[in-house]
Order: sequence, then C-alpha cells, then structure tokens
Amino acid sequence: MTDAKRMATRAGSPVLAAAISSALSMSGTASAQETASLGEVIVTATRRAESLQDVSESISAFDSDAIAMRGIQQLSDIVKFIPGMSLAQREPGGTTLVFRGVASSGTEFGGVSSSALYLDEQPITQGGRNPTPRFIDIERVEVLRGPQGTLYGASSQSGTLRVITNKPQAGAFDSWAEAQVSDTSSGSTGYDLSAMVNIPLGSDRVALRLVGFAAEDAGFIDNVLRDSQGGGFTNADRVDEDVNTVTTIGGRAALSFDVTENLNLSFGAIFQDLSADGHGDVSVDDPDGLDRGLGELEQVRFENESLDDEWYQVALTASAQLPFGDLIVSGSYFDRDFAYEADASDYEFSLNASGYVSYDFGGDPRGFATNNESTEITTFEARLQSNNDAESRWSWLAGVFYSKEEGHTEFNSYVRGYADTNSFSYFNYYEQELTGNSLVPSDQWWRGVYDTELEQKAVFGEIGFDVTEDFTITAGGRWFDYDRFFALLQENPPGFTGASRTDEAVETSESDSVYKLNLTYRINDDRMVYATWSEGFRVGGNNPVKPSSILPREFSSDTLTNMEIGAKTEWLDNRLRFNVAAFMMDWKDFAVQVEDPQTDNFQLGYVNLPSADITGIEAEFQFVINDAWQLDGTVGWIEAEIAEDTTIELDPGFDPLFASEGARLPLTPDWTATLGIEFRPRGQLLNAQPFARLDLAYVGESVTSLDGIQSVINAAEVGTQDSYSTGDLRFGLEGEQWSTTLFVDNVWDERAGLFLSPRWAAPRQTINRPRTIGLRFRYEF
Repeated sequence: MTDAKRMATRAGSPVLAAAISSALSMSGTASAQETASLGEVIVTATRRAESLQDVSESISAFDSDAIAMRGIQQLSDIVKFIPGMSLAQREPGGTTLVFRGVASSGTEFGGVSSSALYLDEQPITQGGRNPTPRFIDIERVEVLRGPQGTLYGASSQSGTLRVITNKPQAGAFDSWAEAQVSDTSSGSTGYDLSAMVNIPLGSDRVALRLVGFAAEDAGFIDNVLRDSQGGGFTNADRVDEDVNTVTTIGGRAALSFDVTENLNLSFGAIFQDLSADGHGDVSVDDPDGLDRGLGELEQVRFENESLDDEWYQVALTASAQLPFGDLIVSGSYFDRDFAYEADASDYEFSLNASGYVSYDFGGDPRGFATNNESTEITTFEARLQSNNDAESRWSWLAGVFYSKEEGHTEFNSYVRGYADTNSFSYFNYYEQELTGNSLVPSDQWWRGVYDTELEQKAVFGEIGFDVTEDFTITAGGRWFDYDRFFALLQENPPGFTGASRTDEAVETSESDSVYKLNLTYRINDDRMVYATWSEGFRVGGNNPVKPSSILPREFSSDTLTNMEIGAKTEWLDNRLRFNVAAFMMDWKDFAVQVEDPQTDNFQLGYVNLPSADITGIEAEFQFVINDAWQLDGTVGWIEAEIAEDTTIELDPGFDPLFASEGARLPLTPDWTATLGIEFRPRGQLLNAQPFARLDLAYVGESVTSLDGIQSVINAAEVGTQDSYSTGDLRFGLEGEQWSTTLFVDNVWDERAGLFLSPRWAAPRQTINRPRTIGLRFRYEF
C-alpha cells in the first residue's frame, strides 16, 4: 500500500495547513463535509491478535503504512511519537530505551536493561548497547508501556518495544523497489535502497519472502584541527569532514509453509551490518575548563575512530490451531559482533594530571581504546492459549520460556610510546621485584576481559473472566529462575601480577515471581476504562572487583510496582479516538553502577538505592476531520525522582555516596508532545493522488546522570539536556503502482543535544541530524 493511502498522524499550524491546502487544491473536489473514519489496528501485544482499542493497556502501534508516511527508518525516528518513552544515544553505539523514567544511569557497562527490545518472537535486548534494526518491510511496531513482567520477562521491567517483520504471503506474488536520496545541511549526501519480493512456491501453501537493503546516512560532524591539551602535538593527520557517515547493509529471508489448514511452520533469517569511519558526537567546550573554540558540529579527535556492528538472527516458529486452543512454539538464535575504536587522548591526559605515578604517561599522552564484543542469545518459548473465537466467558494463556545469553568483551587502552613512560617503568620495577620477570614493552597500558552468561527459565500465564458482558477481570503471573555468571580479568598494564590485576569470577542464582491484575469495564462498544496493578523485575548479581576495592561484592534484584488507570475511547462515529493513562510506580532497591572512589584503583560496581517514585500521564488522540484532513497528537508528563534521602557508606575512609530526596532520575524528559496534520485533497495532480504531512515534536529537559550517585568514569557534574522542538514535512504523489515523496526533516535545522557524555573526560555530546532534504521513489510491480 502506498503513501497517500496511509492513515498516519501529527498536526501542524492552521497557517501552514492552509498553505498546503491552497497549493494542492484541485477542480472537481467533493463537499468539504464528506467524512471518513479511523481504521482498525490489530496488535499481538497480549500474545493474541486483538484490536488496539480493545487492549486495556498503554500501547502505541504503527503499521507499515504509518511507518512509511512518517519516514520511520530506525529506533531514533519512532521514539518522538511515543509518550512516556525516551532514547539515550551515546556514541559509540550506546542505545538505551527508557520507558516511564525507569533509568538509573546515563552510562553503564555490563548492566541489565530495564526495558526490552524484541525482534519478532525473540528479545535481543542488550543493556546500554541495543542493536538498531533498520525498519525495512516491517509489518508493525508495538510499544508497550509499563511493566510487562508476566508475559515478557526480566528486561521488560518498565516496557517493551516489539519490531514485527512482514511474513510471506502464500498464493500471491508481490514485489516492490524503493530508492531514496537526501542531502543533510552542513553534511553530505545519503542514499537508501531497498527491495522486496514475495514468491508463492508450487502451491497456495508455501511462500518465500526476500528483502534486501543498503543505506548510507550522511555524515555531518567535522573533525577539526587543534592542539593537544598539553600542546605537544596536533591532530593534523586525522582532520576530516563528515566523519560520522554510517553505512548499513542487510537482508531478510522468510519461508512460510501451511502444512495443513491448522498448522503453519515458518523460518526466518535476518542479517544487518552497520559501519562508520568515525563517531557521531561533538566535542563540547567547557566554560570552566577546556575551551577549544569549536562550532556546533565539530569534534577534536587525535586518533582513529570507527564502529562496526554486525548481527544476524535465525528463527523457527510453529503455530497450530488445536481443538482446545492455539499453540505457538518458537526458537531463535541471535549472534552479534560489535567493535569500536575511540580516541582516548583527553581521557589519558586527565589521568596523567592526577599525579599518580601509575598514570604518569609523560605529560601529554596520545592514545586510543578498542572494544570488541561478541554476544549470543538463544531463546525458546512455547505457549498455549484459548481460541480467539471461543464463546466461553473464560480466556487463558500458559507458557514456558528459556533464554541463554553469553557475552565476551575485550577492552584495551593504549598510549603511544607507553614503554618509555614512568608508568611502565614503575610497574616493570615491581613486577621484577615480585616475580623476577620483566613486562613485555608495548603501547598497551590497560586490558579488560569480561565474560558473562545469563540463563533464565520461566513459567507464565494469564487468565481472564467476563464477570458480566461489560466487566472483565484478568490476572497473570510469572515464576522465574535465573543463573548469572560474570568473570572479569583486568590488568594494568597487561602482564602485571600485582595489586592492579583482577581475576575474579562470580555466580548468582535467584528465583521469584511477579504478578499482574487488571480490571476492565466497557462502557459501550466505543469506550472502556481500566485499572491495572502490575510488577516488573530486573536481575541482580555480584560485583567481581579487585581485592582492594571498597565496593560491595553483590547487589540485589530490583522490582517495579505499577498502579495505573486509563481509558480508551472513540467518539463522533469513530472519527475521534482519545486514549489516556495515569500511573504511579514504586521502584524498589534499584541498582546503580558507581565508581570506586579510590582514584588510583579504577573499579566499577553496582549498589542498590532504596526507592524511587515515578508518576506520569500519557495521552494520545487521532481525529479524522473529513476524508481529506486528519489530525493526531500525543502528550506525556513524567516526574521520576529519588523517594528519600539516601546515604551509602562504602568505607569509613571515604565520603559516603549521597542522593537527596527529589533528585531526578536520568534520561527522562519532563514533558514530551507531538502534533501532526495529514492532508489528502479530493482530486488528482498529474494523474496521481497528492498528499502532505507535517509532524511537530517537543522534547522537554532531562538530566544525563543521577545527582550524587554518579555512574560514570571520571564522575562529573550532572549534565542537563535542554528542551527542543523539531518539525518534519512531507509532500507526495501516489499513482496506481508508484509513489514519490519529497521530504524535509528538521525543517528549522534545530540543534538538539541527545546525550552529554563524560565518558572520555572531555565532554562529548550526541547531536540530532541537521535539516535533511530528500526525495523517495517507490514502484510496486
């Protein structure tokens, strides 16, 4: 289905709407009083197919038509349309989904996420480093806000985002090809090519669907010429323009076989490779410190930076309609290799300035870091549920779940000429005293190897009962059991066997249960109200640390309790849809990653804080004015803060960690809002149907870390991300088999700070894409 048929949403100013209407007005139009109605969206968020308006939960959903009309291509494009959801983007490759303010840290290493990312039936979540599947040939994206612990498990503590791919269609050949070219202000030219073919094989029961894509997102950050902090060298050999150009290639193959009328087998394989020759964050001048006189889209890097993220997923699913219920069995395997190089010269300069001989790199060090991660996730789930068309007043679902995630990470830091520094001489002297051996000279001054394994088992279920035709009670629960293994090897420098070497392995096991209760009352066919009490959880673990560290050796799981009331309503003969939810959540014993305060004993670990309170309101609306005009919008307000003054004594010799009551949780804007307008005039232009759409989005102020409990390396003051607003505009024509769209994203070229990171000592900030003008053409064969 092509763009002018798409029922998408957002709203713009009356002045601009009038201008669009005037530009596209045609002769032979019908009466302005003609009206249309809102279409129905089917979701599977509750593990069964239901109309979105019939699901008594806070869910947003975008089908393939809405995705295309909005120009959504990846996670960062969709987040602005979801109240109660935010996305922290930390270079290199750090992507954190946040639902309803449930975030404790801006920068984490090796943590477990509080939100889940699903690709079809499999969770592919990685804390602070989520993969970013490109939205090509996607059937639907579903966003479930609030704890989903009973149906989706540990990483669904605060919410779940599901990316659902289009499946093969038996009995019908279908294909399309799409090409897009764009130009980014202050940057370069980008492109996006994709194609799909759906092929029936031999009968009406077997079909193959093939998808391929290649894209280059234009860079817009320049690495500019500057001196090092010590003035000993420049970055002349690294100066370049548009260093954050990102290339993505990928594909998907899916095979569907209707073995019988009641049994379907499907197999899918997805591959994606994302690479960049530089990092997309700018260097930020500090009025109280480092000032390099930089522009808005400039960075200063002295060493090579790159990023490569390659992953694939294979999955097998069997769906059977049995006399007593529907059975779905799925098994999936996900494999990911993630690697980056990063300039660490400023970071090593700050260590050198500490005055400790172990960090005496010679006054003006030049160096870099490398990170290589591999992840394997194997999941299995089987669930049996009552038939959708059952006449019984009872509905039920029961299932089992198994997951095993294995990770291996190697992080290395280098200083040019390290073997000639006082730091190397210091460690070499003690190694000779301890063992009689000398260290091998090299540029490497740090080595960290991290092996993790998380194995989860669960039994879950829900049961619903229609007390009357209008009143339903649903209860659910999940019993879970997990084993978590974490092994750590840190050497400073590699080969040193003294106190700065750690070789620890710990294992944690826990089992528990979470529950859910929902009450739904249907006022009539168009309106319902509901109340939900639900729980979510996140696994705890141990801190493998140096013997000299004063951090605790273990931390507990944390739980989230949600109390929510909401309403889903339709009015004016299904022309106006308005949904609203208000919630209060209690986050107990939540874990935060902190740094050991011993400045000469680098170590990270988790501690538990007593509680945080989160309250908020989310609302969405869609309004079909007539068959030519449609409006929509969202608004979200969240207050997420520490519930009480908190003091954590790590050691009598050091100041305690302290977080005050009311301290804001990070990564969560206080207000978000969208407003959109879509217009399809009655009539044709160039024998095609015109359409136009404007999207406006507002993101309020947020903070990047928790005040007083800093979970960053080189703990810095809390960074504030200022509020910002953006607008996107799209015009297009749709013919019988083709469509073309002219788009302008970020119309007024807003510079928005997406994440301020102190990770590399000198502040770095991820910036949104500047104004981008592009043209897209699609042909359906």
